[in-house]
Amino acid sequence: MRRLTKRDIENIIGSTVKGYRVEAARIKDGPFTDSNHYGFILGKNAQGHYVTWHFHLLDDESVSVYWGHYHMEDRDAAVRDFDTRN
Repeated sequence: MRRLTKRDIENIIGSTVKGYRVEAARIKDGPFTDSNHYGFILGKNAQGHYVTWHFHLLDDESVSVYWGHYHMEDRDAAVRDFDTRN
């Protein structure tokens, strides 16, 4: 697993992951040497439901998501969660 870059984030935004269109992504901020190997995604599916996920890139550059918080149609809650997850 490698460090995420600004270009990685730019490539992820607008893509679709597990049926959710990625509206925002950012690199994890933290005190550990590998914190910047992880990030967070804010996504929305076709039904208007929002999710925030923790993610990293696999060796083949695909996005691996986990630790999802699901917010149904509450975009404000999803954005708050996206902004505060660390």
